[in-house]
Amino acid sequence: MKKNLIALPLLVLSAYSLTAVAADDDRPQRPPSFEQMDTNGDNELSKDEVKGPLLDDFDKFDEDGSGTLTEDELPEPPKGR
Repeated sequence: MKKNLIALPLLVLSAYSLTAVAADDDRPQRPPSFEQMDTNGDNELSKDEVKGPLLDDFDKFDEDGSGTLTEDELPEPPKGR
């Protein structure tokens, strides 16, 4: 009986911990920073260095038509909750 009294709270605590970890995985991930995307370190982003929505709209953001994006040309990242 004593083993059950000890095991039950541990089981409940374990289940709660696993639920908390799973909830963290459901949150949207932050977009990478400019520095993280700029893999060659030239302070510009080429089409090879971006992906997703930024790549889809690359030409729209490339205001000077240089074929690369500077940090000033990037849109503001979406606001988190």
